[in-house]
Amino acid sequence: MIQLEPISGVFNRERALQAIYPMRMLIVKQADGFLCMNSGDYELRDKRIFFIPEEGLVRLEGRITAGYWLNFSSTLYTEFLLQHLDPLAKNLFLNLSFRDLSIQESVKTYSLIDQLKREIVEEKDTRFLAQYLSLFLGFTAGLDGYLAALTLDELQQVLRFKAILDQYYRVERSIQFYAEGMGMSIGKLNKFLDRVLGKSLTVLIKDRIMREAEELLTHSDFSIDQIAAILGFEQTVNFTKSFKRHKGISVLQFCKLV
Repeated sequence: MIQLEPISGVFNRERALQAIYPMRMLIVKQADGFLCMNSGDYELRDKRIFFIPEEGLVRLEGRITAGYWLNFSSTLYTEFLLQHLDPLAKNLFLNLSFRDLSIQESVKTYSLIDQLKREIVEEKDTRFLAQYLSLFLGFTAGLDGYLAALTLDELQQVLRFKAILDQYYRVERSIQFYAEGMGMSIGKLNKFLDRVLGKSLTVLIKDRIMREAEELLTHSDFSIDQIAAILGFEQTVNFTKSFKRHKGISVLQFCKLV
């Protein structure tokens, strides 16, 4: 599902980098030379991150003193796309692109990478890794501007909350449950969610449920009654009312559009 390796050494373009999974990133900490693709040569610079399209061999020419080679499956990438609907996210790996990080951004990026490596070694489940990777991509691509202002500890707390929410949103609606999972008091969790995510727990749960509803209505063969039950609604009418309030159209109208 995901492969993360430190990368360093002297490279020449005769040898391509190997990747098990289709989504590829080169995270440069310190280097000079070029990343060579069919579309051209791109300068390797300190604190530069490359988002590399699936097609085409990846070759390096020069020296990498420190960096990471990250590749992951489309399954993990899907969670990022579900959370980021803007064209910038969808086009992130369409063509080769890169982003130069500030010193502060680079420090957070390398810390997140180190933590991600530990999560992989501990064999965290796919749901957790998908949430972590989504947060990492949103941060490094500059799509989640609010994350840039957070401390590393706060970034880790956001990750933990999203992982807990993604696992239990269908069955747990109590603020007490999520507060205990975060190791916080109810009051502290409420303040954290309002300050960092700008939404209450109730709204975040509803958003997650409706996002899953859209996914099931679009990509599954379940009936509306079955989807309502899967999402924890005791009655289908409660689901259809909630969906219309959230989307502004009925479930049937949505199904006709997809």
